[in-house]
Amino acid sequence: MTLGRSLLVLCMLVAIGVAIVALRGESAKTAHRVQQLHQRQIALDQALWSREMDLARLRGPDEIRRRAGELGLDVVPPMSGQDSNWEVTGG
Repeated sequence: MTLGRSLLVLCMLVAIGVAIVALRGESAKTAHRVQQLHQRQIALDQALWSREMDLARLRGPDEIRRRAGELGLDVVPPMSGQDSNWEVTGG
């Protein structure tokens, strides 16, 4: 092998080594970003579940009665079909 070919092979090996190091660095950055996004997704899921629990509590009959009372609305219990004074007539 001549000196020129030896230098060419050495330069190619160095270039390949630098490319491998750069790819591994990018891979590590990407893995870190994926981990951050996964942690954010977990936090957002927990916040969503918390809001859904709040919504379920607010939709409950006791909470509706309490809030209607705060607003000064009369809450009338539902009547069965026999106790009702309402009649459906055809027209």
